[in-house]
Amino acid sequence: MNGRMNGFSDRQSMVETRERPLSLSYRRPADRSERAVLEQALDGLRHDAQSDLAEVGSGLGLGAITLLFIGPVALLVAWTLQFATGIAFGTDRTWLAAALLWLAGWAAMSAWRVMTRRGRMSSLRRALMADIAEGEVQEESWRFVEAVGFQEAEKLPLLYLVHADNGATVAFEETRLVGRERSPNEAMFSSAPCDAVLVRGPRSGLLVSENYSGPSLPLLDIHPMKLAREDRPAHGTVLDRPWMGVTPWLTGRSSLG
Repeated sequence: MNGRMNGFSDRQSMVETRERPLSLSYRRPADRSERAVLEQALDGLRHDAQSDLAEVGSGLGLGAITLLFIGPVALLVAWTLQFATGIAFGTDRTWLAAALLWLAGWAAMSAWRVMTRRGRMSSLRRALMADIAEGEVQEESWRFVEAVGFQEAEKLPLLYLVHADNGATVAFEETRLVGRERSPNEAMFSSAPCDAVLVRGPRSGLLVSENYSGPSLPLLDIHPMKLAREDRPAHGTVLDRPWMGVTPWLTGRSSLG
């Protein structure tokens, strides 16, 4: 009887072991090459004042171009209404002020984008400095079980979202996995990884190295991607969204931000 019970306990233990997620992560000391990648990324984070000014100037120029098209239409509508009703719709100064406000609005939007980018860059710089000072990296071993593809157009490279056995979702860019752009006439194929080892900075999240093994996962589906480029997950990003919520989010059908 005891032998039978022990055999049952052993089989139960084996089943429990197999059902445990194989995906795990831990922190360890960074080696010389990993530290060099972090330091190189930190050196590359420098503010380019000329580039920032050029972006603001580009916004101002775009505002001026749109004003060339919208301004005459607005003036024509105002003059038509004035002729029909006898009511004056603003003086020359009013129209000049409106034009200046229009241009200032376009410049302000560009300046806001510059400030937002600088803020993100400063935060990443501080995180990289902390990673280098601590001298550690986070190593992640992943086992993925299913994958979905997203793309803007049929000929554009895919963004893969893969579901890990521990419930997490990780994003991968096709060009980073394959190492090249897919040619226009090339047959569709999946490069979604089955197993991966990712090493990143613990605080910055910067991907230091990536290694893949096993066969590619077949795609459950390919969906059109509607999310703005600046809001899309970067390569190797672990998403803070449930697996069932990523498709509505990327296809623009989600009501959540």
